[in-house]
Amino acid sequence: MPLRPRSATCLTALALALALTGGCGRQAPEGYAQLMKLPDIDQAKAAYTAMATAIRDRLTAEFGRTWKQEAPLSSTACGKGYLDVGSDGVKLSLPSWDSPGNLPDADWPRAQALVGQIAAGYGFDPTPEVSTNQPGNHTVVYSNPDGALLPFATVKNTGFGVKTGCHLTAEAHRRGGPKPD
Repeated sequence: MPLRPRSATCLTALALALALTGGCGRQAPEGYAQLMKLPDIDQAKAAYTAMATAIRDRLTAEFGRTWKQEAPLSSTACGKGYLDVGSDGVKLSLPSWDSPGNLPDADWPRAQALVGQIAAGYGFDPTPEVSTNQPGNHTVVYSNPDGALLPFATVKNTGFGVKTGCHLTAEAHRRGGPKPD
């Protein structure tokens, strides 16, 4: 029995709708689409680890600082805004770094500018949010559009750390969506 034109149009519309929604299978949640545009968490970790090394090296060269790794690497689920990706999404707090002693107030603007310059090369806004700006007590936070944060401070000691935004695991990034049912 031949298809009538109206039936053919309906079947074409149905096929198009299935193609646009991912077929009969499970559609990838919105969080996956956003996170697929970003590097996976392993790539983000490597980039931000390189940035931390560059910051330490530059502050050591300019101000004679020595550094000690403080807090270890830790991870958390992405949480708000990415609940639909579950364990496929992760945020990392990379090891923080501490240097004994306060940076003198006269050196703070130059140190802050150096950190901002390096951070800008990794996608961070070179102009930080100023949290504290008092004699002997300075804290700024650099951020990037992916949700990563780079706090840099000097009080009793001088230190910084990096927290990534939400990124998919390498496996989830390769898959491009939730695990099949």
